[in-house]
Amino acid sequence: MDTRILTDLERSAVRSFYLALSTDDRRKRFCSTLSDDAICKYVDGLDFTRHTILGAFEEQAELIGLAELAPGAEESEMAFAVRPDKRRLGIGTALMDGLLARARSCGRKKVLVIFLADNTAMRRLAARAGMLIRTEGGEAYASRELQAIVAAAPESAGRGAAESGERERN
Repeated sequence: MDTRILTDLERSAVRSFYLALSTDDRRKRFCSTLSDDAICKYVDGLDFTRHTILGAFEEQAELIGLAELAPGAEESEMAFAVRPDKRRLGIGTALMDGLLARARSCGRKKVLVIFLADNTAMRRLAARAGMLIRTEGGEAYASRELQAIVAAAPESAGRGAAESGERERN
């Protein structure tokens, strides 16, 4: 299985993936049961430049999972869907890891997942990712603070300064 960021050229694959979801899977992914028309409108409105759309693919290049990262002012929202016959194989975990890495590299400080309280698969995925989960009514909110990626100083820079200091003393 491979994961990679999708582009606008793959919008039709995203549409087909979401349209193939069952009524219950659509309810779990979108926190609402969406019609085919509503899914098409949603996919048509995706901004592949501003948002990160991460896809998981089988060896035959078939899309088997999707994850989205939508940047917000305070926190970035994530959402996930994995094809039913490919669940419990680590695909959701790979997508979560990919989005968390992307969020960090983009300088995001906090991520959030909103899901239905009865979505036990999303609850497990969020918990394994170290997210704090709280439930209010029928919805659950999972969040996690992200640590910034700090670039290490080149090794030679430190060595050069020390060497020049030694030369001046000698």
